[in-house]
Order: sequence, then C-alpha cells, then structure tokens
Amino acid sequence: MEKPDFIHETFIATSHDRLWDALTDPETAAACHMACDKAETVEGGGMRFILPDGSTMLTQRFTKMDPKTRIESTFEPNFGEGMTKASRCVYIITPETNACKLRIEHYGTPQGQEGVAEGWARWAASAKSYLETGHAIKGFG
Repeated sequence: MEKPDFIHETFIATSHDRLWDALTDPETAAACHMACDKAETVEGGGMRFILPDGSTMLTQRFTKMDPKTRIESTFEPNFGEGMTKASRCVYIITPETNACKLRIEHYGTPQGQEGVAEGWARWAASAKSYLETGHAIKGFG
C-alpha cells in the first residue's frame, strides 16, 4: 500500500457541506485560498487556481470523488521553472460533533517540490479561517 509523502490534519468548525464546497466549488475555493483570487472549473472536473496577476498557480483534476467524504485529484503546479511536475492529493472529510476533520494526503511529490508541505499548511490555515470567520488569510509573510 502506497504511503503519502505528506499528511496534514486539522479540525474546522464548519458544516460538512461548507467544507465540501471549499474543496469543490470554484467560488468558495477561491475565497478561502491563501494565494489565489479566482478558481474556475476545468473540463472533465476539477479546478484551476488563478493568481492575482492572472497566471495559473495550480490545476487539480478530480479523479475520484466519494461525495462529502473523499476527493482524489491530480496536483498540477505551475510554480515556475522545474516546478510543474504533477503529483496526487487526497482530501478526507470526517464529520465530528461540532466540526469536521480534514485530512490532506499528498503522494508522489517530485524532487524539488518538498515545499508543498508548507503550502498545504498555509492553505489549510486560510481555509479554516475563512470557514470559521468569513475571512481568509491571504498572502502570508
């Protein structure tokens, strides 16, 4: 059984539906993303995340979806020269009493993209903030 290169877990005080939308709905996904102002649906299912300058930061294509429970997708970065090799990510949502647990697993991280771990931590912090307060943490640093 393949092991992920990276795992991040967090608990978010939000509904199951709102967390699902943050992962699948372009408008909600863009609102909570730490770096992107826009997301758009891509043909075949998935999203493209757009930076403020209009360039594509990341494309994710959904490869398997278990509604409101699990999403498997490609992770196709456009982070600059040498940072464009695709890998795979999995989101697992577990409802709790007053929150949802979100587990992010990343597989097949190409050499040179190890910084994806910090990117996931930033994304998760921004998404958590947005879903709990209505305000994402944009930009960082």
